[in-house]
Amino acid sequence: MDFTADEYARRDADRLREILSGPPVTWVFLGDSITQGVAHTHGHRSYVEHFAERVRGELGRRGDTVVNSGVSGATAEDLLSEFHWRAGRFAPDVVFVMFGTNDILAGDDGVRGFRYRIDQIVQRSRDVGATVVLQTPPPVLEGDGRTPRVLALYAEAVREVARDLGVLVVDHSAAWREAADGEVAPEGWLDDSFHPGSRGHHELTLTLLSTLGIADGSSAVCSLVIEDGVGANA
Repeated sequence: MDFTADEYARRDADRLREILSGPPVTWVFLGDSITQGVAHTHGHRSYVEHFAERVRGELGRRGDTVVNSGVSGATAEDLLSEFHWRAGRFAPDVVFVMFGTNDILAGDDGVRGFRYRIDQIVQRSRDVGATVVLQTPPPVLEGDGRTPRVLALYAEAVREVARDLGVLVVDHSAAWREAADGEVAPEGWLDDSFHPGSRGHHELTLTLLSTLGIADGSSAVCSLVIEDGVGANA
């Protein structure tokens, strides 16, 4: 059966609600070093780890499996050539996709190809029976071959795929821009010019959980306060 984009969006929203109240499932996160959560969290939890704690711990879904298939330095093109190893073999029920931070090194000319590859990741994920959640990458500062202007083009490409295919999108780029008060990114959320630090990862978590409808200000994960890289419950 062929679905329209709107029908896919409604179906996926319904399916996510069912998943969160149903039997154990497998969640797979695809992305680059931000998803892998290496080094720049300085020993604190990455956004994937926060998600796992919220779902498996606080929501009591102990039988769920959360797979972090993020690979430092990866692009959407890299993922496509390794899709089975990094996603398909886990028979995922839900696949989260966040690329763009490394892809932007291809500049303006790379946007069209990037958009196509995100489209293909969605299609392949659906082919293995997964519900897909796209995520825009957080903003970057000027440097290391990256610019905020080009990052914005790639973030918009993710939104376009989400609209065209009826996929839920977690818009970190927009959330950070709104919180930045005229700056590129809020102070203290990035550990360098493009890697979120421990505070940044927690903010990624809050946007993700809010988009999925499972944020709760009274939970330990959601109420965590991170100051100067040190986590403490409020």
